[in-house]
Amino acid sequence: MPGYRLVLDPVAIAALDEDPQVVQLLLDAGRGVAREASGRAPRRTGRGAASIRPWPGRSPAGPHVDVSWDQDHFYLIFHETGTALIDRDPMLEPALDHYMH
Repeated sequence: MPGYRLVLDPVAIAALDEDPQVVQLLLDAGRGVAREASGRAPRRTGRGAASIRPWPGRSPAGPHVDVSWDQDHFYLIFHETGTALIDRDPMLEPALDHYMH
C-alpha cells in the first residue's frame, strides 16, 4: 500500500486570510446560523430574534464571523445560558449544530 504525505503550504494558507471569497463563505455560513438561531429565539416582540446576525471580524488567527444579538437585546444571553430564574433555552448552540450537520 502506498504511503501518502500531506504538505501544507504556509504561504498559501496565509493568503486565504486575505481572500474575499473566504470572508464571503464565512459570512454565508454565519447568515445560515443566524437564521436558524433567530427561529429558535424566544419571542415576546420578536425584536431580539430579529437582531441575531453575523458579525464579521478579524483576529490574529485570521478572519472569523461571530453570530449573536445586538447590544440592545443582551438579555438573550440569559435564555442561552439560563439563570436562577430563567431555564436554559439555547438558540445559538443548537443553531450551529443544526447548520454543521
